[in-house]
Amino acid sequence: MKNRYLFFEQFGVAVKSYLKALSFVFNNGLWIYFIYPVIITVLLIVGGFTLITSISEALEMWILDFLNLDNTGSWLKFIHFFIHIGLNIIFFFIYLTLNKYILLILMSPVMASLSEKTDQIINGTLYAFDIRQFIKDVFRGIGIAFRNMFIEFSFIFLCFIVVWIPVIGWVSPVFLYLLSCYFYGFSMIDYTSERRKLKLSDSIKYIRKNKGLAIGNGFVFSLLFAVPFVGGMVSAILAPVAATIAVFETEKNKYQIDK
Repeated sequence: MKNRYLFFEQFGVAVKSYLKALSFVFNNGLWIYFIYPVIITVLLIVGGFTLITSISEALEMWILDFLNLDNTGSWLKFIHFFIHIGLNIIFFFIYLTLNKYILLILMSPVMASLSEKTDQIINGTLYAFDIRQFIKDVFRGIGIAFRNMFIEFSFIFLCFIVVWIPVIGWVSPVFLYLLSCYFYGFSMIDYTSERRKLKLSDSIKYIRKNKGLAIGNGFVFSLLFAVPFVGGMVSAILAPVAATIAVFETEKNKYQIDK
């Protein structure tokens, strides 16, 4: 019961931290970082959406041809509609998931820098710039993004199978969404773990025990990312700042389940 209560405490802290992050970014001159996600997001929107839509439509036609279905007959129309909806749900998640992870990978150097600067401003801690450590932080962020993407896409493939099963298939999008929230928040929080010299295995254990922080951060990240055009730009900058603020606040107010 205590852990469940702390989960919601952490979730609330993570969500509220985005409002603090917004003022924090502009009050401390970090708004210049928005240049990077603007360029990346425009490229992803133009190329990614067109590619995913084309693949989805091609796969739908292949399935219909393979099953030798046409639009004659009411029950065949229903099957056609069911296949169309199912594929669009799956590829919608694939599109959003792939775009977000590409953004996380390309923005990893910027996010690592933002997390560190947030730490410095809040705690007054000065980190001497070490190019080797910075490169290590960046590659760790990229590695985690690939790791989480692989795990999430494995579940997406599983849900692609069960989505056709009544009831179970209907709740699979909810499960995928919560899973994606966890992994996005995981990536943001790990920048603080890396700065504290935590091994990846220790960071994984910490975030699993304090998943309210990760899911809360990833929840807002996903909502912002869903806003057309500007969502990806805003979320890519606010998410690492919000995650850093939330970690410090949970430690200060003892909302942690385990350190």
